Amino acid sequence: MRYYDLVDDMSSPNRWHVGEITLSDGSEPHLRIGVPLDSDLPLRAAVHHEGPALEFSLTSFAVPIATEKLAKVVRNLAGADVQCLPLEIEGHERRVVLNVLRIVNCVDERLSKFTKWTLKDHRADLAGQYHSITRLILDTNRIPKDAHIFRLWGFRVALIVSEELREAMQHVGCKGADFREVTPPLN
Repeated sequence: MRYYDLVDDMSSPNRWHVGEITLSDGSEPHLRIGVPLDSDLPLRAAVHHEGPALEFSLTSFAVPIATEKLAKVVRNLAGADVQCLPLEIEGHERRVVLNVLRIVNCVDERLSKFTKWTLKDHRADLAGQYHSITRLILDTNRIPKDAHIFRLWGFRVALIVSEELREAMQHVGCKGADFREVTPPLN
């Protein structure tokens, strides 16, 4: 199966940009760590750059948001690997936060190009995790067959989707999404 890094399509002219997501009490929920949000407080965000609302986008802190229609498609394939949370954006139709819960350790370090945090860095608490990845290739043998959306262990900013989910998303419309293949070369 093929897999894709799901990122913002930056080619959309004058695209909107949604900022930080907060709970209604002003606190910031942790929505990139693979843990369900356990709060009844509504989620809110503001648009930092006005433009046409997109069906899919990442917020300032790489949290995926989608239309309700698109979120339903993701939830139907991903099941318990994604928590869909309503998001209020002032002046816009409601969106859904896709809180991705599955974390998979599957970076192919032989084929990828990356740097890792060390104990000497200002973030020694992240030692051993990826500081940056400039070429991402996954070891597909380490990906569970039922994984359709997940974040990478050690580099949770990356959001990976299966080919099946990519096709389902494209079928219902996911303007704003860009899918970059991260499957090993077949040669």
